[in-house]
This record gives sequence, C-alpha cells and structure tokens, in this order.
Amino acid sequence: MTEQNKREISEQDHHPGYVLEVDEELLADIVDLIRTGARNDLKNIIADLHPADIAAILNRLDPTDASFFFSLIPEESVGDVIVEMNDAQRSVVLGEMSHTRISELVGEMDSDEAIDVVRDLPEKVARSVLDILELPAAKELKDLLQYAPGTAAGVMGKEIAVAHRKDTVKKAIQIIRRLAKETDRIYNLYVVDDERVLRGVIPIERLLLHPPARRLYKIMREDVISVKAEVDQEEVAQIFKKYNLVSVPVVDEQNKILGHITADDIVEVMEEEASEDIYKMMGSDAAEMERKSPLQIARMRIPWLLATMAVSLVSGMVVSLFDETLSKVILLASFMPVISAISGNVGLQAAAIIVRGLATGQVALSDWRRAWWREIRTVLLMAGVCGATLGTIAALWAHHWPFGMVVGVSMFASMSTAGTMGTLIPLVSKRLGFDPAVTAGPFETTFQDIVGFGIFLGLSTVLLHFIQ
Repeated sequence: MTEQNKREISEQDHHPGYVLEVDEELLADIVDLIRTGARNDLKNIIADLHPADIAAILNRLDPTDASFFFSLIPEESVGDVIVEMNDAQRSVVLGEMSHTRISELVGEMDSDEAIDVVRDLPEKVARSVLDILELPAAKELKDLLQYAPGTAAGVMGKEIAVAHRKDTVKKAIQIIRRLAKETDRIYNLYVVDDERVLRGVIPIERLLLHPPARRLYKIMREDVISVKAEVDQEEVAQIFKKYNLVSVPVVDEQNKILGHITADDIVEVMEEEASEDIYKMMGSDAAEMERKSPLQIARMRIPWLLATMAVSLVSGMVVSLFDETLSKVILLASFMPVISAISGNVGLQAAAIIVRGLATGQVALSDWRRAWWREIRTVLLMAGVCGATLGTIAALWAHHWPFGMVVGVSMFASMSTAGTMGTLIPLVSKRLGFDPAVTAGPFETTFQDIVGFGIFLGLSTVLLHFIQ
C-alpha cells in the first residue's frame, strides 16, 4: 500500500457509528496496513469504529493479523470488543493473555457478559481467573455458573436495581446512581420485602414524578411479570415479545429476586435460538461451527449421516419390492427423483414453519389442529398444481394418459403426506418433550422417500395393466 493510500484511509471523515457488514475494501486496506506495520493509521481507523465493528473485522482476520490489530485497541474498549467477538477468535485472543489480565477484563464487564467469557475458557483457566478476581465479582460469577446455559438464570445479569418496599424515593434514586457506575442498563427498580421476595416494580422514569419522601410501596406496581430461574431462554424471549418488555426479573422458587434479563440479552438469545434450530434441522450443532476442529465436527456429524443412511436403506428396500413393476415400465424410474425431491421440500418447508412457530409462540400445542389445518390446506393447493403439471408432462412423455394420471396422483398423494408429516412430527415431538428442531431435521426427507416411493410404485403396480 502506498503512503498516499495510507493517508487517504487515516484522513477519511469517519464518525463513530455502525456498519451492517465489514466493507471488503476496508478489510483489504486494514490487512495491508497490518502487514506494513502502520500502527498510527490503524489506530485512527479503530478510533472511529464501534466495538462491534472492530470485533467483526477481527473475526475476519487470520490469527497473526488479528493479534496485531487487537494490540492497537484502546484499553477502555478492549472488554467491549472481546464480548462481541466470535467464540473461535475470542479463544485465540484470550489464549495469549495472562490469567491476571483476563480477570481484570472480566471484572470490568457486566456479569451476564462476563459469565459468557468465563464459560468459554478452559476449566483450569476459568478457575484461575475466578481465584484472581476480586471477591464481590468472583462471587457473582460463581453464583451464575451454578445455572445451566440456555436458562433464564444462565443469561441473566446481577446488576439490578433493588430497594426495600419501605424505602423512600430519595433512597431509591441513590441506589440507582450507585448502580449506574457499574452498568447503563437500568430500566426498572424492583421492590422487595425483608426476605428479598419480589413485591413490586417501578419504572425508573416514574420515580421522578414523586416527592423524595414518598415510600416505594405506595407507588410500586404489584403485578410484576417475572420468570423462574430454570425457564428456557426461548420461553423468556416469547414473554418479552408478548408483553413488550425491556427487562424482566429472574426469581427462585420462593420468588426471591436473583437478577434480571434485559432486551439486548434477548436479541442475542433470539439470534442464538434461530441459528440453533437451523443447525439442528440439518442434523448439526450451532456451537460446532466455531469451537471445534474439522475432525471433531466430522465425529459429531458422522452418527447423523450413518443413521440417515440406515433409514435410506429402508427406502431402497421399498423400491426393491417393485423390481418387476420397474422392469416392465422403466419410464417410472425417471419420475421417482422428481416426486422424492418435491415432496421432501414440501415436508421440510412445513416442518420449518411449525418449528419456527413453536419457537416464537405463534403456534401453540393446545391449538395444534388449527396449525395443521392451515398448513395442510396450503399443501393441498400446491400438491394439486404440481400433480396436474407433472401428470401432464408424464402423459405427453409416455404418449399414454393413464401413465400421466398415475404420476400426477402419486405426486399429489406424496406431497400431501409430506406436508402432514412435516407439520405433525414437530408438534408430536414437542408434546413428548423432545426438541422439534432435531426430530424434524435430517430424517424427514428420508422418511418421506419411503412413503413417496411406496405410494408411487404401489399405485403403479395396482394399475400396471393400464399404464403398460
């Protein structure tokens, strides 16, 4: 890169903000600046970027370049950048730090972000970091480690505004001011009794509307929406959406307040759950893409592939039962891949719609008939169009309309069956307590092949004397 180009980059009229994607030209320029050791130019670029954008750039760099670029980040922004990095790159960066340095960064983070970092550390390193960490912060993180990831308590933060029901508005404001030094995510004041049992909630702005001497129990709202510690994070996201919340308290079985979850936590949860469902439907795992080596990923996927292969062999056995039919009407084999592919897609589409509906709360188990009927009506319309189209093509191809009728009816029946299976399998799985994203994934199309081929070849065998 020429000195003129370096000056153009460092002198650009940047302003703090955000970008949706890393600009490829900027990324290429940054790599060139890293390779030439242009520290000042890189620092100027970093100064005008949001921590999330710095992290996005780091995620795209190779380990050596990322290490150099990371070393130029201002001290006050390092913790914010680490939180935004992907797991793989964060592991590389943290692996180059001393345990003392990691503990310093963790101590500066909000507890919900700090616990994510600690959970990703090797067990030995995590213990060392917690031992070095100052007592209050260490105790908070050790408490959070008791809860399973993916639960309400697993994603909650401990920085929460709590006051006694007999406290005054003046004291409550003092509590909030002290907490504001630790976090800027304060939306509500939660009111408790002597046992720390949750009794009410007061939005922060409402405190300003009352005189300083007013007792909190006189102005609090008692109908508090809260979640239990063990509630799944996906259900928490549904609660946020349903009641338009910006934060929700997390309580134990005795309704004692433990922490709270904020809207920005839920945005991450929704993204995580959506990715997880997609990966599971493909017979994979969301975490494997970033945290594991190719060998480890292969070991995780091979069992799914072997299981799918076993089910596919059943499909092959079904086809073998109709060898005589296929030998007499060889043209049937030409339409089997078409019927299999289209029906499989219909089944996967139906399954994806139901799985997503269950995740967002748009589909309820108690109202499964409505969800099934809505989807099956759509499938029947599509099956009618596709069946008529393929049947016509088959009739023209074979110059024999009974052959086209068999192909068209088989397509219609196969697509209808696929839509029904794709709709009902996730619902039944959810009812039985299984994850619908897993059960509706890699096996759906394979099972559909068995049913589709069975319908097609069975109908062809019954009507063999008409289609020859």
